Amino acid sequence: MGVRVEIPSELVVVARRQAGLVSVGQCEVNGVGPNVRQRLITSGQWSKTARGVIDTGLTDLDRHPLDTGRLRIAWRGVLAVRNSAAVSVPALALLGAWGLPVTFDPEVGLPFGRHRRSREGIIVRQYDFEMSTVIIDGCRVATADWALAQALPRLDRFTAIAVMDSLRYQGILDDAGFERAQKLARRRRGIAGRHGWFGESDPRAESPPESRARLLCVDAGMPPDDLQRDLVDDDGEFLGRGDLLWYLGGGRWLVVEIDGAEYHSGEPALRRDTVRQNRMIGSGRTTMLRFYPDELTTGQFTPRIRSVLRSESWSPTRPIPPR
Repeated sequence: MGVRVEIPSELVVVARRQAGLVSVGQCEVNGVGPNVRQRLITSGQWSKTARGVIDTGLTDLDRHPLDTGRLRIAWRGVLAVRNSAAVSVPALALLGAWGLPVTFDPEVGLPFGRHRRSREGIIVRQYDFEMSTVIIDGCRVATADWALAQALPRLDRFTAIAVMDSLRYQGILDDAGFERAQKLARRRRGIAGRHGWFGESDPRAESPPESRARLLCVDAGMPPDDLQRDLVDDDGEFLGRGDLLWYLGGGRWLVVEIDGAEYHSGEPALRRDTVRQNRMIGSGRTTMLRFYPDELTTGQFTPRIRSVLRSESWSPTRPIPPR
């Protein structure tokens, strides 16, 4: 049985930040030379994932496994291609966008449109020198406006709009940046038919499932009257905030809540949700439907909402009370 090699703490920090991946250069800087690296690889403690890139298996355990997988793809590209910047979907992952696909291609761009052949599944793009970038954890990344414009041809409508919503909700992309992304997108190949997606984005959506639920309702001809609205009783006491809301008249609302452990922070948050929802229902003015993200694809989501709206004679033209 081989002796387990102790990894320098400085390199452990780097590896956890980079979803478990490190470059050969980072190993050298932190005192892990070729002989030690080979011992770690031979023993199975480490593995090669691309030329010059090593998977240490040292990941941030507080990060969701799906997020770790997305970041691993992004880091693999920029570590394997020296002096490159993460672009497109990988850039969005590094910027912190929610709702991205579980898997996608590593994509990088080189400065001044320099060309280098794609290799080992890593796509090397030639983007013009005007592309703006930021540094995240030592990695050069396309800014959110450029990354969104680059990624749109690779995303379906539901995913793209959920990503737009998350960038705006988190403040990663402000209104000016959102307008720049629209202008940049017009210059991209494969963008035909996608320009209208910008108009469907709403920064009030607090999670990708909420974005998808909203779009499903819009497509079904029953767009929500409001999103993330605070409800109060006759005395002005706060009852709770609803995700998607339809006004039923007479001070009454249909509230649709989209639950999901991935977008909450454990049991305390779920308990707070339960208290909040019970308070709204107890007011006698709220009809509530609750769905988990996987129910949005079963075909039962919009029919259940439509049934309530029909029974209440809901109309999309009915004026709603001011906030």
